[in-house]
Amino acid sequence: MKKGLWLLSVMFIIACVKTIPGVKVAEETMIQGCDHIATLTENTDPGRILNNYRRSKHQERILSRASNLGATHIVWLYNYREGSAADAYRCRSIAPEAANHLNAN
Repeated sequence: MKKGLWLLSVMFIIACVKTIPGVKVAEETMIQGCDHIATLTENTDPGRILNNYRRSKHQERILSRASNLGATHIVWLYNYREGSAADAYRCRSIAPEAANHLNAN
């Protein structure tokens, strides 16, 4: 009985673990020399009531979609309660401009 309960709880924990996509949010100067993959957009349901208490899931959806496409970086075009958009890029290495930008900070 104890082994079954322990096994069930371990399976529940494993099922609830959320994976974090390996996509980084970047600025325009950081993605020079990278390949543009796609422009991703997400919108809310037009019938849904928007309020300030509910968190938007647009960022999570776009990050997940970019990860599925093999992107390494995204640049946000806009992010509002009604919708979000970002350009997805695949970078092979850090561009020299990005290294200079990181060293300056």
